[in-house]
Amino acid sequence: MTRRAFLILICMMIGLLGAYAQEKAPKPPIVVASLHPILGDMAQQIGGSHVTVVNLLKPNGNLHSFEPNPKDLNGLAKAQIVLASGKNIEPYLNKLKESLGSTTKLIDLGASIPDVPVVDPLKNEEADHEHVHGETCSCSHGPNDPHWWHTPNNMKRAARSLVKELNTLHPELKKDFDQGLKNWNKKMDQLDTWAKKEMAPIPADKRMIVTGHAAMNHFCKQYHFQSLSVQGISREDEGTTGRLAKLLKELKNQQIDVVFPEYSSNPKSLTELANSMQMKIAKPLNTDGLAPDGHTFETMFQTNVKNIKEALAPADKIEE
Repeated sequence: MTRRAFLILICMMIGLLGAYAQEKAPKPPIVVASLHPILGDMAQQIGGSHVTVVNLLKPNGNLHSFEPNPKDLNGLAKAQIVLASGKNIEPYLNKLKESLGSTTKLIDLGASIPDVPVVDPLKNEEADHEHVHGETCSCSHGPNDPHWWHTPNNMKRAARSLVKELNTLHPELKKDFDQGLKNWNKKMDQLDTWAKKEMAPIPADKRMIVTGHAAMNHFCKQYHFQSLSVQGISREDEGTTGRLAKLLKELKNQQIDVVFPEYSSNPKSLTELANSMQMKIAKPLNTDGLAPDGHTFETMFQTNVKNIKEALAPADKIEE
């Protein structure tokens, strides 16, 4: 081999090694912006080291009044994916979508979740949606409960939508993302089995969850409860005097003696209702998933199930 040929061969090998090293070099994490910390945690658990999650709505925030500020919008320029709850719980979503760059994909995870209407036992039909925000109100929830993240089955549906997008964005990481989804689904199935066992001692005639705002309908449908709310879908809504009078009568008829306040939302009307009826006030439910110690699905779900069991199961069935 001539010296010239040898040098050419060396250059070719260096080029191939460089290309191989570039191919095997770790890619920058996918930046995922989330409009709810529960969705952000799901993305982190499934994506692992391949994703960096930025939660725009923080724990202790107000789900129904939050809207990204200019600083948030600037930060979204770095995101490849934005996760939204959907189902009209983010009235700013269309405007946000228009402001995103062409390299950022907004995923409406709620689109994959079947609707559950706000069933009102007072009328045994879809609840009226009565707002008191005034003519300038921009929210439009409709008759369905948008708080879909209260069941493991719904979280599995949302996870499938997320992984589909991640695989499209980075097909070379499909094996890792699919494994993340498999692990997530296993955890959801375990939580579902645990919840059914925990709440099994609650008698059928005690399976009524009375809350401030209508946020537990997905949970109630999945686990065979009835939901009755003082307020509307948003915790800023207020129940009318006429509705409260009917509610008092219905509670007396059904011998319901427990009400559930909610984290960061304990309307005066609910307290007055409980006091006037000499009803028990249970431990709060984390309905919006934004408690400081309950902004992942697992922590929120476990807390809610335990508090429901403690309040509604016979005393001799509650383990210490």
